[in-house]
Amino acid sequence: MKKVSSLVLLLSAAAASPGFAQTQQPVESDGYDVMMDIILRPIGIVGTIVGAGLFVGLSPVTALAEIPSPHDAFEKLGNTIVCKPFKWTFERPVGDYKYNGDCSQPATAPMPVAQRIETTPAPVPPPAEQPSVNKKLDAIFKREMMK
Repeated sequence: MKKVSSLVLLLSAAAASPGFAQTQQPVESDGYDVMMDIILRPIGIVGTIVGAGLFVGLSPVTALAEIPSPHDAFEKLGNTIVCKPFKWTFERPVGDYKYNGDCSQPATAPMPVAQRIETTPAPVPPPAEQPSVNKKLDAIFKREMMK
């Protein structure tokens, strides 16, 4: 039963993913394209996961290929077996089977970290003297409780 519910959940997530795809150019699609995407999106998810595993496994060999110039073996390998399947799965418009996501865009520069300025806390005033009414009520309460 758990396998069936896991499969239904996976297929539901795959069917919902085309709704999050951003189209940059209009693509004509019909019901057959949607049905084909229901099959192809899970395959793309598996391809992305397998590609990420291969990327980790091939990292030592890629490090050796990184030694001679040009020094972009990691970038090319990552774009080929991780980034492109990811973009094909999650960013491709429905029905666009020739989609070629651009993975060569450089990452944006990180935002500078703001310096934290330590301020001295404001002095806390001493607690105000409780009014004498409360003292009288406390005395009455204690007297009544002792009875």
